[in-house]
Amino acid sequence: MNMNTAARSRLSFAGVLLAPWHSSRRSLRWLTLAIALACGLGAIAFGVLSPKADWWMGSTLIYAIGVGYMWAFWMPTLLLLAIDARRLCLPGMQRAAAYSVWLYAVPTLAAPMLALGLCGTDLRYVAELVALAMAGGLAFVLLPRWCAMTLVFLPALSSGLRHLVHLPPWSDPRWLAWGGLALLVLLLVDALRWRQLLRSDSDNELGLGSAMLMQMRRQSMAGGWNGLQQLDSGQMIRQRPDWMQPRADLRGAGPQSPVRALRVALGGWYVPKTLAGHLRAAAPVLLPMLAYIPVMAIMQAGEPRHDHAVRSILLGVGVGMVGWLGVFGGLMLAAMAALVVHQRWKRANAELPLLALLPGLGGGTARRHALLRAAFATPMRLQALLLAGVLATAWAMHLPGPAVLLVTLAQLGAVGAMVAQMLCTLGGCRLRGGVLASIYVVLTVLFCLSTFIPLLNADKHPWDGLAPFEHALLAGWAALAAILLWLARRGWRGLLARPHPFLTN
Repeated sequence: MNMNTAARSRLSFAGVLLAPWHSSRRSLRWLTLAIALACGLGAIAFGVLSPKADWWMGSTLIYAIGVGYMWAFWMPTLLLLAIDARRLCLPGMQRAAAYSVWLYAVPTLAAPMLALGLCGTDLRYVAELVALAMAGGLAFVLLPRWCAMTLVFLPALSSGLRHLVHLPPWSDPRWLAWGGLALLVLLLVDALRWRQLLRSDSDNELGLGSAMLMQMRRQSMAGGWNGLQQLDSGQMIRQRPDWMQPRADLRGAGPQSPVRALRVALGGWYVPKTLAGHLRAAAPVLLPMLAYIPVMAIMQAGEPRHDHAVRSILLGVGVGMVGWLGVFGGLMLAAMAALVVHQRWKRANAELPLLALLPGLGGGTARRHALLRAAFATPMRLQALLLAGVLATAWAMHLPGPAVLLVTLAQLGAVGAMVAQMLCTLGGCRLRGGVLASIYVVLTVLFCLSTFIPLLNADKHPWDGLAPFEHALLAGWAALAAILLWLARRGWRGLLARPHPFLTN
């Protein structure tokens, strides 16, 4: 009897321990481990190499970055497991998910306290910063999207408040009381939102009022691109709020305009829209960009010289425009364009073969050219507009030549990845999930580094050691370009070998 009880206890503990691993996809697990390991090693390296007396603060902040990512994108998958367990009437699995949160919270908080406590640091600051990273990361994905978006501006607002109300330095003990209050608020918000989402019967995943966590459901269940493929255009449209519903412009679509007809058939954001439809679709991107300007004004509110304050505001807006348009514009535009085509050619139904029977498409060559124009023209025009805006901003910021080159390569790299993947899809050349994920991980890393590292030259004191990093980035882009060219050539040859391009993969 005692052996059976012990066995059940061990199994129960194993279930609680492995719950986050079973509730998340493999790629997310490995990415989280890589980021946690990088931040842990970075914290150790900073502590060893930093000559400052308060080195432990920097080490704690670096460690907190990894903790914030872990609790924003990996641990919240336990709530998805708990939601499904509740709907399937599995109370044991639901409790295991809740217990697993506490099981992982204890070592996450204890590890830095044990390591830094041996060095004689103030453990109160360490515990509070790590706990804030945990609670803040969890709140970021549990709160509604419109609320989570405002959290991005908190660092800028805190910088501005330092000028207005003369906040004390981080080493001041008063921050312990304020941080403790903020921690209590975040914990209360996390507990209430966890309970609310657990008991809610709504499956809204795309609205601004939904939690970001709910968008991870399909990716967590099916894994990466497969989860996104299950969410077709009709479901995406039904999940949008009324003010974001598309306003299609179907004038001229027919045999007289095969490219426009194919855009309608591709669906999604390929569908021609009216001016009001374009503004509605761009609202989630334009509104945060407009909100960035007053935030930058608050940041520089305490500058003694008016002309210097205005220049700082414009510089900050320029940095935000380059970052927002570059990373969240060009990169996401390329990924979503490739995803729409991938979804259409992946789904096994009668819609795709029927496109070959549309009147007015012509023969094999004309049909292929019309499809390529429909698939590439719209994203290419948008990418050109983004590139022009980014280059204009870089010119206004007086960035040097290498920095402008890297920013340009970032945009062209996104375009190259989109072209290579779409040609492979149209040519029937299957890209394995691991290969595709590796390409986009490398692309994202190069993209972010090429977009933000050159901005260090726009600071008052440029970084002297920037040249080796720029040379390394150029070498990385050259290697990625060779891979993308090989994939694009492979996809193009596959497309030419097909009797017609409307064949399901």
